[in-house]
Amino acid sequence: MTTTRKLRKGTDVAPPAVDAEAPRGRPLRRLLGHCLRHRGALAQSLAGAVGATATSVAVPLITQIVLDDVVVAGERPLLPWTILLLAVAAARYALTFLRRFHASRLAADVQHDLRVALFRAVSRPDGPGQQDLGPGQLMGRATVDLNGVHSLVAMLPAVVSHVTTVVGVLAVMAVLSLPLTAVSLLMVPVLWALARRSHPQLLAATWQAQDRAATAAGVVQSSVAGVQLVKAFGREERETARYTAAARRLYAARMRVTRLVARYQPPLQAVPALAQIAVLALGGWAAAGGRLSLGTFVAFSMYLIQLAGPLGILAGLANSVQQATAAVARVLELTDAPPRRADGAARLPDDGPLAVEFDHVGFRYTPDRPVLDDLSLRIEPGETVAVVGGPGSGKSTLALLPARFHEARTGAVRIGGTDVRELSLESLRASLALVPEESLLFAGSIRDNIALGRPGADDDEIREAARLAQADGFVSALPDGYLTEVGERGRTLSGGQRQRLALARALLLRPRLLILDDATSAVDPAVEGAIHEGLRVHADGRTTLVVARRRSTLALADRIAVLDRGRLADLGTHDELHARCALYRAHFDAAPAEPSARPAPPTGPAAGPHTRSASASAPASASASASASTSGPSGEDEDPAVDEDALARDVGGTFGLRRLTRGFRLPLAAGLVLVSADVLCGLAQPYAVRRGIESITDGAAPAALAAACAAALAVTLLRWLVQRGSLRVTGRTGERLLYALRVRMAAQLHRLGLDHYEREADGRTLTRMTTDVDAVSGFLQTGLTGFLAGLLTMGGVLVVLLVANPVLLLAALLLLPALYLATAVFRRRSLVAYRLARERTATVNAALQEGAQGMPVIQAFRQEEAFLRRFAAHSDAVRRARIRSQYLMALYFPFIECLAAVCAAGLLAYGAHQVRDGSMSAGTLVAYLLYLELFFLPVQQISQLYDTFQQARVSLDRIDELLRLPTGTPQAARPRPVGPLSGEIVLHDVHFRYADGTQDTAGRVARRAAALTGLSVRIPAGQRVAVVGESGSGKSTLLKLVARFYDPTAGAVLVDGQDVRELDLSAYRQRLGLIPQEPYLFAGTVRDAIAYGRADATDDEVETAARMTGAHSFITALPHGYRHRLTEGGGNLSVGQRQLIALTRTRLAAPAVLLLDEATSALDPATEAMVDAATDRLAARRTTLVITHRLALAARADRVLVLRDGRVCEDGTHTELLALGGHYAALWRAHEAHPRTELQTQGRPL
Repeated sequence: MTTTRKLRKGTDVAPPAVDAEAPRGRPLRRLLGHCLRHRGALAQSLAGAVGATATSVAVPLITQIVLDDVVVAGERPLLPWTILLLAVAAARYALTFLRRFHASRLAADVQHDLRVALFRAVSRPDGPGQQDLGPGQLMGRATVDLNGVHSLVAMLPAVVSHVTTVVGVLAVMAVLSLPLTAVSLLMVPVLWALARRSHPQLLAATWQAQDRAATAAGVVQSSVAGVQLVKAFGREERETARYTAAARRLYAARMRVTRLVARYQPPLQAVPALAQIAVLALGGWAAAGGRLSLGTFVAFSMYLIQLAGPLGILAGLANSVQQATAAVARVLELTDAPPRRADGAARLPDDGPLAVEFDHVGFRYTPDRPVLDDLSLRIEPGETVAVVGGPGSGKSTLALLPARFHEARTGAVRIGGTDVRELSLESLRASLALVPEESLLFAGSIRDNIALGRPGADDDEIREAARLAQADGFVSALPDGYLTEVGERGRTLSGGQRQRLALARALLLRPRLLILDDATSAVDPAVEGAIHEGLRVHADGRTTLVVARRRSTLALADRIAVLDRGRLADLGTHDELHARCALYRAHFDAAPAEPSARPAPPTGPAAGPHTRSASASAPASASASASASTSGPSGEDEDPAVDEDALARDVGGTFGLRRLTRGFRLPLAAGLVLVSADVLCGLAQPYAVRRGIESITDGAAPAALAAACAAALAVTLLRWLVQRGSLRVTGRTGERLLYALRVRMAAQLHRLGLDHYEREADGRTLTRMTTDVDAVSGFLQTGLTGFLAGLLTMGGVLVVLLVANPVLLLAALLLLPALYLATAVFRRRSLVAYRLARERTATVNAALQEGAQGMPVIQAFRQEEAFLRRFAAHSDAVRRARIRSQYLMALYFPFIECLAAVCAAGLLAYGAHQVRDGSMSAGTLVAYLLYLELFFLPVQQISQLYDTFQQARVSLDRIDELLRLPTGTPQAARPRPVGPLSGEIVLHDVHFRYADGTQDTAGRVARRAAALTGLSVRIPAGQRVAVVGESGSGKSTLLKLVARFYDPTAGAVLVDGQDVRELDLSAYRQRLGLIPQEPYLFAGTVRDAIAYGRADATDDEVETAARMTGAHSFITALPHGYRHRLTEGGGNLSVGQRQLIALTRTRLAAPAVLLLDEATSALDPATEAMVDAATDRLAARRTTLVITHRLALAARADRVLVLRDGRVCEDGTHTELLALGGHYAALWRAHEAHPRTELQTQGRPL
């Protein structure tokens, strides 16, 4: 199996270098192995396929007997054969139901197995994370590719049916006439040669298109994840343009596939038609000479019609199989990836404190830059050691090594004296608990999140853990207490609240080794002090490793380790280090340390094990280059010729097919004309066959037969040309429609406010942009043309039948009431089933997205199997919903075929009497039977497409739902232009509640408890205001209202005397500089990340901004400096480094108003002092709102606002509030409890 290939900007992930063999062989064999796990469904579907084929093959033989022995010779009675035809029709209905139902069940079962296997692969200790694959690749394979697998497996029994039909028909034909059979077989090598030629080109083109679809999904995924950053800088149009560019590349790749299909599919379908003409010529000549009976010739003609459908489908299937094979290979690339890390077998002792030893440990994310370099450190059992160091010094990487989220490249990490590589992961992680620097919660209740590692914990134990983490107070105050739902990633809570719950989650385990990676950076000093006191009192001999960035955190430590560029610079108590270690003093004294001569190495991600450092100069893979150079039309120069700007502005109103096709009426009309021409050619060929038959039965000259054959040949060749044009025109039109739909949806996503992203899980949004668009795509690319061709064929046949014999047509139409009733019931029930399946699909995709993002936490708490079971349950719900919808189809469409068979039997019986009476010629009856066969042939094709149609219909409803959503922060009807701002901010009687996503019967969104209540404050231009208060008091909400991420529930926010709701939204936000508590960086270079707010910035301006914030030194230490490539979210940088980049990004944008939300919480004191100095320079003469828990920063502000329960409870300068002796003074006393030079630990001086 090939190793995982990373997607880089400007390249495509190509199939393996052996793409001519591997995708065709091994993926399909592996897929067959998955099918064999469900032998019951496979056996029943195949039995139904073979049985239904036998009944189909029997019908022409019975028809031959009726024509030869009943109609012509009059030797046998008609009634028994009519009853036999009806019995065969009933048997065929039962067997076809068996095939269709169990085929759909098999497909749903295999899709479920592979979906669960994908999650299991991601759950492995060394499984492929989203950073390994590139944004959107995992979700692309779980949606688009798995749908391709489902389609391929569902086709398997149908393929068997078609193959057995071909074999059975040819066998019977050989018995009837060996020469005619030999002529028919001439098409086989031609079809094989065409399929072999098309295979490598279509496979490479399809792989490229699927990969680009995943890339486009990745753009959506990153935009959704970084939506706050997009809105903070007013870059909605830029992100829409970024997605549009990805959609254009996808369009070009899809057009390449369309061109190849248009090249190869028409000849594949023309070859069986040419064989039919050859049989007509030879068989007609034999029948005219008396060497072939009329019944045999008619049976042969019916068999050829039966062959035409399966052979056409099998010929077209060659193209479908190429596309599905690529999908199978992409899925198996993940599920079959070989393990990169072996699990050990040793176990830790069941109780007692544990020692931790780092023995000459070396680790690096890139080959040339060590993150940890020959580091040796021993933590004694029951000891607490704090690790300090600057950004990029390797602190967070060190914290991840004991739990084996990373593997030491050199040296060893030992716990309890045993190398962690020799320990089983279950035993290792059962003994420790990790609280990472980014606190991630899962959708569910607070209770469920705290009890993540111990699902069986009782309420008292959960409350005790919450009390230790100082979370019980705010949790109990919530309306639903511990049963409060927190939303995906815990986004309904503040950063401090999430940190406390993450700490409670770890403490509930009562671990023997506790690893805290700056676990209290977002809480205020009073809460932090209470947490530290609780940790000291309840230590119980626990060994603790603490990554510390604040001096107050050192109060927990017995000893302190100082890291510098991945090395242990010193180790000792506070007093010892302060006396002898200049680097330590520099970290915790106000003045920043001078940069060291040796550059700091890049640090890796703190969030988990599945990330790698991206390289700016890494070349594209060879296979990608091979894919790009594959022969065949590229489609790279294709222009979708749509007005993207007009599409982005087209909002409001109901969205449906009519609105979707607006502006495409002319190409759609051209496509309809070509499809109609194709249908007419399809009708003309049986007409020519009829004329040939009539020339035989009427005893006409051989020239009439020759003319009929020549006409049929001309029609077939004309149809070849028409089909090629039709496929290109309809394919291009369909791709243009999809491109326009994607652009329209992307613009709407960026138009929606943050309230939408709070209510809807990221996976559901991605489902709309992938699964739902893919469903519409499947219908437009294949289903729409098939539907039109089928309907036009049926309509044309009805016209011909009406002209030929109105009485026979009237008899056929007697079955229409039964058809109408069955259709009405089926449509009503199937729509409900499809909607349920689509809703459950969105749920399972959201679960996959959340699980992949939170996998490091899941693994740390040993909940892989629990989350796998939960995901499997969601996936099984999808499986059952899909089976339900397919059950209805399996009942309905065979019933239509049964009606056709009943109709044919009735017409044959009635026609036989007419021929006997002399009121109808045998040729007319034969032609009528052939046309009737042609009338019901599209029913089978439409039945195969109906699943596509229903999925597209439901998906279009979901897309319509998205496009009709109003934004929570609408643009004013006549927005005021935003000029230079002085920065005066007034909040007048502001009330605000967050929406919780539930709606009442009128569709109104329900809201949670008030976040702000009657808040009124005026901030003069240029004033620097610190906002402090407990977590959840409304501090971040205040900043979001000023940034107009939300509009107040009541009251108003004024800037320079203007209501912000009346200002041009993007222009207003571009005057602001928001630095959130959890900074987000898009994938790209470091330079791109800094220049996000100012795309026109020069390299010198970027570097100057980085120097002013102190980021320059660590950036230049990265492998490619400012050209170093970041993974999505900035995952290959530490949190502190990401905060420095975010500060630099805002510094470069030079905003009029600064909004800082704990912008330095992940920085060590020395770096923070340097950043504070730079921020002071930036804030000079600028209005600045600073949310902080670091009261030393608040003390330097011009003014301090203290928030409590959504209100301003205190307002004044630092000195005034201390004199007031209120809440702020209490916070300050907690802050001062650990003075700079006299920190205390368990009564001993540090």
